[in-house]
Amino acid sequence: MRAFLIQHVDALITTTLGLLITVYSWRQRARLRASPKKLTRALPLLAPLVVVFGLLRFVLDSQPAYVWRRAFTGDKRASAEFPCAISTETATDSAQGVSIRRLTVNCNVPRRDINLRLSYNEIPPEGAGLTIEQRLDGLRTFFTQQGFTIISCVPDGHGDVPGYRIVIERDGAKTRCLTRVAIAPKAIYRAVATSTSGFHEDPVITRFINSFKCE
Repeated sequence: MRAFLIQHVDALITTTLGLLITVYSWRQRARLRASPKKLTRALPLLAPLVVVFGLLRFVLDSQPAYVWRRAFTGDKRASAEFPCAISTETATDSAQGVSIRRLTVNCNVPRRDINLRLSYNEIPPEGAGLTIEQRLDGLRTFFTQQGFTIISCVPDGHGDVPGYRIVIERDGAKTRCLTRVAIAPKAIYRAVATSTSGFHEDPVITRFINSFKCE
């Protein structure tokens, strides 16, 4: 219910207002039609149009007009499609005593409690000798430190680049992250879709995650 209200708040307000005006105007139509003002006399006819407009908003909110564009990591090796405006940010992650600078392309989906990210981590010299499994363990440790529970982790390769598809949740599945990760010799690439209850199965997540490429 909370997700529905967030997604359709504008349409709900418009439709409710239209219904209230319609009920009022039809109850008072005799008095309104006697008014010298044209707009007042037309209110019984105009009010239903507000309701129709509100219902149209429901349709538009349910099927937003996304403009999908592919964005790339700094080294142009990994990419994913985003449905709307993006921003970039940097952060530092620590796992197994190794600090890694993370570069992220970030997107908050309008009218959806969904965040999409494409991140790129260069592996520092002190981590160059780690195996694929050790690097994957580092990711698992990082997720656990953030309070997440790992639901699944299955192989999901990208040609010669080993990869995994990981699902993590926290707060009783109120927050879910669907992640595709590619582990190259000198970098780790991730496409992450984070959602709250009510948006876990949104089609925008499926398209974004499936669009992830690492070459």
